[in-house]
Amino acid sequence: MSYTLIDKNIVRRIYGHRDSWSHKGDFGKLLIVGGSEEYTGSPALVALSALRSGCDFAKIFAPVRSADACSNFSPEIIAIPYNRQYFDQDAITDIEKLSEWADAVEIGNGMGRDRQQGELVKLVQKRIKKKLIIDADGLKVLDRNLLNFDTLLTPNSYEFSVLFDRKLSNDLNERVKAVKEKADEFKTVILLKGHVDVISDGEAVFINKTNSSYMTKAGTGDTLAGIASGLIAQGNNVLDSACAAAYINGYTGRLVAKAKKEALSPVDIINNIYLTITRFKY
Repeated sequence: MSYTLIDKNIVRRIYGHRDSWSHKGDFGKLLIVGGSEEYTGSPALVALSALRSGCDFAKIFAPVRSADACSNFSPEIIAIPYNRQYFDQDAITDIEKLSEWADAVEIGNGMGRDRQQGELVKLVQKRIKKKLIIDADGLKVLDRNLLNFDTLLTPNSYEFSVLFDRKLSNDLNERVKAVKEKADEFKTVILLKGHVDVISDGEAVFINKTNSSYMTKAGTGDTLAGIASGLIAQGNNVLDSACAAAYINGYTGRLVAKAKKEALSPVDIINNIYLTITRFKY
């Protein structure tokens, strides 16, 4: 099975020239839907990663405890509370209104996967006509029949097996074949996370080898989703954004891991994304 190795040129390609008279919001407005009573910080990791990728705005819609926690992460984050402990179907009304402002919508991180959250994800797929990034819990409850090429899925091996009823080994050729087949079958873009990331739209297949074995900490998937979402919100196509996000997240993680080893955290990745972008863009 053939594939293309992603290299540093993806960074230069994804970041175009900025006009001197650019205005606030010209480079992306992202709405993030996630969080719950237990998993409060996940949406903040997505938001900060999107902002560090160059996105101008990151607005979080989250259950009240998560929204409050996210607000305390950084003054850059705009957090709007849903006045319940968990999302339910009724949240679609607020999401529809908020999405009118956004260039892209990211959903799933920390939101839970009970029936109510599952129904909400399906409603978002049906009714929100924006580019959509689905990660984490959202991957386990989405409707496969509502997928399209304006949607990016970012599963790990377990989430891929739940979503597509197909267990994967660590064999790269098998993973490449599976991702390409499922992306083609469901007409969507898939970024399969792993030691080697595999990205496909059902036609082309790309792999990323920049990841570090120290990137096993909870939250490094949130940073990947945030970078990809930020790039998509800036107007880049879904496939290129997925490839660039995999490269940037992995390269930054490897860079930090050289010094921090087991102490690496997702916040370290967020705080050093600029090093990867500036190294390869300029």
